[in-house]
Amino acid sequence: MDLIQVLFLSFIQGLTEFLPISSSAHLILFSDFVSSNIQSLNFDVSVHLGTLVAACVYFKDEISQILNSFVSSDKESTGKKLLVNLIIAALPILIIGFFVRDLVEVFLRSPEIIAYATIFFAIILYLSTKVKTQHSQLDSISPIQSLIIGLAQCLALIPGTSRSGVTISAGLALGVESKVASRFSFLLAIPTIGAIACYQIISVDFASFAAEYRSNLIGILISFVVAYLTIDFFIKFIDRIGFMPFIIYRLVLGASVLLFLI
Repeated sequence: MDLIQVLFLSFIQGLTEFLPISSSAHLILFSDFVSSNIQSLNFDVSVHLGTLVAACVYFKDEISQILNSFVSSDKESTGKKLLVNLIIAALPILIIGFFVRDLVEVFLRSPEIIAYATIFFAIILYLSTKVKTQHSQLDSISPIQSLIIGLAQCLALIPGTSRSGVTISAGLALGVESKVASRFSFLLAIPTIGAIACYQIISVDFASFAAEYRSNLIGILISFVVAYLTIDFFIKFIDRIGFMPFIIYRLVLGASVLLFLI
């Protein structure tokens, strides 16, 4: 990949990973637009590491609470509750994703499927925003609710769904306040993206990874900075801007792709 492609794809990955608009949809559609599979496994590893580190740095306080819970005797501590909930929520996609990942690659990466998924889950997000808020604290999310959010995350295996979009939608539908649902979704990204990155690292040819070190370092840096700023913006302003701009964007994007395919 040339420098322009590296910068663009790193920016897109960092921006769309945590916004409810689907990073996989944008990367696939861009590759189809330029008629080339330009994204290598080495680069995938780099941008996933960048977004993973961004989430870890942004949520360092929550991670600290989780780590401190290992030496705490309080079984009801916030850190232990959060750890249990994140494990419960992460397990479904780690198990189901392992078995269906090849099927997704073969059958679900077409622009038509992406378009329909983009539109359908925009409607789901809209309907979820109409549910009355009942839970306004992160530690008020129950293990059962975490499991439901985790099962919903499995739908993100379909390109165009959006991992953050579907988990936030599930949280909202369960009565979780928008900012809390977003925080839980982004925290859930840490074990999810971490597992993806670990799986990809196992498959990497480290000689070629080292040979492409410039592109990989740029990918890590750009995706980290953009992802961190995106998380910060979204968490701070979601109560003010709401989800409607993202819903409208998804509807326009999905409809545009379908029109282009006619």
